[in-house]
Order: sequence, then structure tokens, then C-alpha cells
Amino acid sequence: MDKSIIILQKIMDLCAYRQKILASNIANADTPNYKAKDIDFQEELKKASETEINSYRIIEAPTTMPNRDGNTVNIEIEMAKLTETLLMYNSATQLLSTRLRMLKDAIKGGR
Repeated sequence: MDKSIIILQKIMDLCAYRQKILASNIANADTPNYKAKDIDFQEELKKASETEINSYRIIEAPTTMPNRDGNTVNIEIEMAKLTETLLMYNSATQLLSTRLRMLKDAIKGGR
């Protein structure tokens, strides 16, 4: 398969995984001592492009100081990260769709 298709698939997988982590952060916004989590997107994308195995390392998100109850979730930051992740996922989806359409046209002989 074309390497660009594989990379786009890995970007989409990574975005979907990150979205689950961020949704968990938002769900635990009121949980005492909960530490916001994230992944290092660039590092994980580089690692994913070098291997077939999709095992991502979750890190503590360095976003804000803890609240009085020890919780480090900041809803505004988490929502911004969710939006960024969604935009990246949508962009990868559009690029993948375009790439597949190009391959389909090439197979059909440009018709």
C-alpha cells in the first residue's frame, strides 16, 4: 500500500486514541486528585511511523497547576485540545479520501 495512506491511517488512529484520553480528562474534571493525561502527539506519530504496533505512552499533561483538590484538569484547555485533535482527524480524513480517489482514477485509467 502507498506509504501516505499508511501514515494518514496512523494519524487518524492516534487522533481517535487522543480523543478518548481527553474525553476521560473532561469526565474527571471534578474528581479529586485526578491528573490530566495526554500523549506526546509528535513523538507517538514518529514512533507509529517506524513500527506496526500501536501502543501509545500516556503522560501527565503539563497544562495547569492543581486545584485545591489536586485536580489538574482545565476544561478550556481540554476543549481546545479536543478541537485541535478533531481538526487534525478531519484533515487526515480528507487527505485520505483524496488519495484514494486519485488511486481509483488511476486504476480506471483516468476516466
